[in-house]
Amino acid sequence: MLYISQKCWSPDGIDALSEHIESINASNGRFEVVDPIEAVILLPHSSDGETTHDRKGLLKSLSDLAAEKNVFLAGSVLVKSNKADVPCTLGFLISSVGEVLIEVEKISPELINGIASEQSSALGQAMDFKVADTPIGQVGILPGEDILFPHYARSLVWKGAEVILNPSEEVADDLFDARQNARMARAFENAAFIATSSAVSRGLNGMASAFPRASGLSDWNGKQLLAKSDEDVIKADVYIDKLRRKRAAIFSIQALHLRANLYADGYKKMIAAQDKAPDIPKNREAYVTEARTRLESSKAMEGTGHETEYDVLLVQSVKKMIQKTSDVHALRTENIKRALILPGRTASNPNVRLVALSEFFMTGQGGHGYRSPITLQRLAIRYPGPEMELLSEFALKHKVYLSGSTFEIDDKLPGYVFNSAFILNDSGDLIHRYRKIQCADVWGSLPDTTPSSIYDRYLDTYGYDFLFPVVDTPIGKLATIVCFDQAHPEIVRMMVKKGAEVIIHPSSEGHGSGRRGWDFARQTRAFENVAYILSPLPGGEQFDPDSHYEHTNQMRGYSKMVNFDGSIQGVLDTPGAAVLAGTVDLLALRRARANPHINLPMWDDPNVYVNDYAADVGLENNLATDPMENPYRGMKPLKKKLASYFERGIFVPPTVASSRSLSVPGKAQPDFDKPGDAAPPKPKTLADEEKMDGEYIQV
Repeated sequence: MLYISQKCWSPDGIDALSEHIESINASNGRFEVVDPIEAVILLPHSSDGETTHDRKGLLKSLSDLAAEKNVFLAGSVLVKSNKADVPCTLGFLISSVGEVLIEVEKISPELINGIASEQSSALGQAMDFKVADTPIGQVGILPGEDILFPHYARSLVWKGAEVILNPSEEVADDLFDARQNARMARAFENAAFIATSSAVSRGLNGMASAFPRASGLSDWNGKQLLAKSDEDVIKADVYIDKLRRKRAAIFSIQALHLRANLYADGYKKMIAAQDKAPDIPKNREAYVTEARTRLESSKAMEGTGHETEYDVLLVQSVKKMIQKTSDVHALRTENIKRALILPGRTASNPNVRLVALSEFFMTGQGGHGYRSPITLQRLAIRYPGPEMELLSEFALKHKVYLSGSTFEIDDKLPGYVFNSAFILNDSGDLIHRYRKIQCADVWGSLPDTTPSSIYDRYLDTYGYDFLFPVVDTPIGKLATIVCFDQAHPEIVRMMVKKGAEVIIHPSSEGHGSGRRGWDFARQTRAFENVAYILSPLPGGEQFDPDSHYEHTNQMRGYSKMVNFDGSIQGVLDTPGAAVLAGTVDLLALRRARANPHINLPMWDDPNVYVNDYAADVGLENNLATDPMENPYRGMKPLKKKLASYFERGIFVPPTVASSRSLSVPGKAQPDFDKPGDAAPPKPKTLADEEKMDGEYIQV
């Protein structure tokens, strides 16, 4: 059992802490009657002002207490740093026999409570993220604001973390909700539990002040156990075997399928561009100097456009899905015209400068009722081409920037089909093109090509910078991501490091129980990057284009516009065809980025985590060779990677395996890993595919 304390504590008051732990033990004894186990207690950050405690002596006192009470004890406290002769925040985990399992110095500066006067951190230093085994699973610690940096959580998970403990000092301000959402997003992005503890009353010498309830436990589905009042302790049942079954089932496990080494190459480039690794600030004056230096670098990446406030239209269209018997060009054209009717009424308003269309607005999500390399080639278009001409005419006529997403054929890389996003300027010119990096291809369910799948060839053709394009326009620095990309924080952060201010996110998310995680991630992408996120989603699909009815499957709208502080500006809370209007305010965004307590990307140093991304984690690059073959069929690469994670202790197998199938969605897919299964013949034509039992995945 995990006990999350909201009660303030002080290293100078070990007796009071002992009484607090004794009361927790008494409660634990009443519940753990069949298989008694030691309690794991998460304390908040020690609310002891700026008093610095002797590191060795304090850990000895806490170790003796943990051993005496037979509990695992975790938290954070201000001690003297090992890296600098000044105080730092130390996260700790001590076992029930008094062994110090984890000591970790906080990486990020004090942002929530203001830069401390005499305090350092492990800012910019390479970290060896530590994980330890406890009765509630494998545990890591991210003190305070470290939980707001997505790469730190990812690094911990690759070291084996199942539960990430976050002792903190929360305050009530206009970003409180955004930080709470970020903790839930970390759970979703990593298939992990996130436990946060923050004291609701803090102070010295009896002069205590009240603070907001911020303690609780979040899981990957968006389920939360939160403080309901100012209770001293929250009792949380961490069902660790459920997490292990989730990870073993492969589907939507970002730490397993992330293209880690692709990002590592970019981080190495960033590090190489530095004169040297950042110095560790040792006092407020040094932090102020460091903040000014970083703000100047951030300012240099700012967009140069003169239009700083304008309206946008997110188009939620209903499309007809292309089938085998369809006239592909005619139906693509119909879907385009159908989508453009919606914004056509108001796009000429002089305040409207950007119109964004959803993913698959031309074709439907795969079409044909199944997906294969051949069907995707039939659905895909070229830039330029007749379909893009229609879109260009709209942009030119209404004097707007126009964005969307399509399947794309690139003659420089013949045979491969990309899931691409584009931006046209208000003259109808193509000014931006992005290829989806994190895609459903990893499960074999969408056999398009990602840059990682043909990585070396892709870089030889376009170079690394083409992976994360950002375009400077009169309406700000714009970038795009596609659908599932938004669940992977590495992508948007790469673009924001290049100055992106508005991220257009054409998506086609199904309307199911997993929406909560997606929405927390969407809001967190905006907050943690100080960037607008514009997510146009489909309002539905007409599966049979010859039917008189719109047979909606799972596309149910809910297009969203998220402000740069993570708040929702607007949402279309309905299925069907509609337009969501909103406003981009770049002056407000740039003002926020000029605040070092809000601008998280400026404190993000790849030196901290590059080694973890460069290790043997995530899907390897260059898995695709023949465009007519899907290298991910049967999830073979993921099964191989999962087996290696189990062998290395990164993931722990569940005690009891789930009966849930490990195949990708769509029961037409056989298990190609069964001994004796012969590889199915490769289809040569669309007609051949009708004979291919198991070749396709149901939409």
